[in-house]
Amino acid sequence: MAELKEIYEKVQNLISYDDFVAKVEERKEALGGLCDDEMCARLVLSDLGISATEREVVMIDSIDENSGNISFAAKVLTIYDPREFNRADGTVGRVATVMAGDSTGRIRISVWDSKVDAIESGDIKTGCSINVSGYTKRGLNGPEVHVGNNGVFALSDEEVEYEIPVRKIDEIKDGMNDLTVLGKVLDLGQIKTFTRKDGGEGRVANMTIGDSTGTIRVSMWDDKAELVNELDIGNSVKIQNAYSKVNNFSQKVEISLGNSSVVEIADSEVEYEQKFLKVSEITDGMNGVNLTGVILDISDVRTFNRKDGSEGTIGTITIGDDTGKIRVSLWDDKTIYLDEFDFGESVDVLNAYSRMNDFSQSVELNVGSRGSVVAAENEVQYMEKFDNINDILPGKSYSVQGRVIEIGDFREFERDDGTQSMVSNIELEDDTGKIRVSLWGEHAEIVNSVQIGMTVRISDAFSKFGMNEEIELSAGNRTRIAIL
Repeated sequence: MAELKEIYEKVQNLISYDDFVAKVEERKEALGGLCDDEMCARLVLSDLGISATEREVVMIDSIDENSGNISFAAKVLTIYDPREFNRADGTVGRVATVMAGDSTGRIRISVWDSKVDAIESGDIKTGCSINVSGYTKRGLNGPEVHVGNNGVFALSDEEVEYEIPVRKIDEIKDGMNDLTVLGKVLDLGQIKTFTRKDGGEGRVANMTIGDSTGTIRVSMWDDKAELVNELDIGNSVKIQNAYSKVNNFSQKVEISLGNSSVVEIADSEVEYEQKFLKVSEITDGMNGVNLTGVILDISDVRTFNRKDGSEGTIGTITIGDDTGKIRVSLWDDKTIYLDEFDFGESVDVLNAYSRMNDFSQSVELNVGSRGSVVAAENEVQYMEKFDNINDILPGKSYSVQGRVIEIGDFREFERDDGTQSMVSNIELEDDTGKIRVSLWGEHAEIVNSVQIGMTVRISDAFSKFGMNEEIELSAGNRTRIAIL
C-alpha cells in the first residue's frame, strides 16, 4: 500500500486518493487479477497521461492531435449544454463541450458520459479551474481533448491564469481559429436561407463591426443567425471562439461564427471612428469607403439575372458634397434605403467600395453586403460644378449650363422592343463653345417649354460622337434638367 501511495503522489493534484484506488481496482478486475497493485497503478497513471517515472507538465499551446494521453490544468471559459445521443448498441450516451484555456492558449474539450455529472450538478462552471486528463483527437478547428470514463475532469486546487487575447480587426488573417474580437456593430443584414450540398436547409446572416483599426464582416450561421434580431446598430459586442476565412466572392477576410461561438454585449464601449472621404478623393478600386453627401437623385429598383441564374436587384442614388458628386449603386437588400431617404436629405454612405463604370468611364460607389446608408448628423451643402463645353470629350458624363441657341423638332418613335418613346434636341452655348444635346424620353418634352436665349442647366449627360463626328451630349434616365 505504501508503494501505491507513492505512485499516487504523481497525480494527487488530478484525482482524489479514493478515486485513484478505485481505478486501480477496476484495472485489476479487467486484467483478471494477473497484475499486482503496483503494475495496475502505473497503468492508471498512463491512462491519466502521466509518466510512471516523471510528471509531464503540459501547456495547451503544446497540444496537437497526435499528443495522445495528456494531462493539464485550465480555466473553464465556456460550457455548452450537455446533450444525449443513442449509440449503435442501443445505449444512451451523454456529451458536453467545454472551452478551456491557460496562459498559452485555449482548447475545446469533449466530456463524455459519467464525466458530464460534474457539469450538470453545477460543481464545474464557467470561471472554475480544472484538472483534465484525456486523449487528443483532430477536430474541425484544430486539436481537441476528449475525456471519457477513465479520464479526469475535476476541480483544481490551483488557480489557473487565463487572459483572453483580444485581436484588433487589422490583425485578423485568413485561417485563424479561437478568435476573440471586440467591435461596434455598424450594420445588420437579414437572415437568408440556403440549401446545403446534402439537401438540408441552412441559414446565414451578416453584420459589420468596426474598431479603431478598421471594419470586418461577420457571418453568423444557422442558430447564430438569430443574433441580427437581438443586436442593434451601435452595440459594442464581444465575439469569442470565432474563426476567419477568405470570402471566395469578395476575396476579403471575414469572421465566421459556428456552434461554439459566443456573442455578448461588451463591458465597455468600443472606440470606432469612421474616416470620411470627399467625393473628389474617391478613386477606382477603393474599399471601406465612407462618404457624407446630399441626395441629388434617386432611381427606381430594377431586377436582373446573374450568371448563376439567381435574381438580383439594384437601385442607385446620386450624392454630392462641396467637391463633386458621385453615383452610388445599392445592391439586393440594400435597395431598401431608396424608400428610407428622399431628395435633399444628407446621408452617410458607409463601408462602400469604388469601381470604374465601363460605360460612363466614371468612378462609382457600390453598397453591397458590408455597406449601409444612414442619416448624416450634419446637413451637407452641395454646389453643382459645371464643365466648360469646350472641355467635353467623348465617353464620359458631364454637367453643363448654357444658353439655348437652337431648338430642334420633337418626334415620337417605336423602339426595337415595340415600346413607344420620344426624342428631341437643343443646342447650348456657354463662354467656351457650343454643343448639341439629344433629349430622350420625358426629357424630349422640354422643347415645348424652352425658348431661344433661355439658360438651361443639364446634369449627368453622357457625351459621344454624333452627326458629322461632332461631340454631343445625350440626356437619358440619369440626367437632370432645369430651366433657369
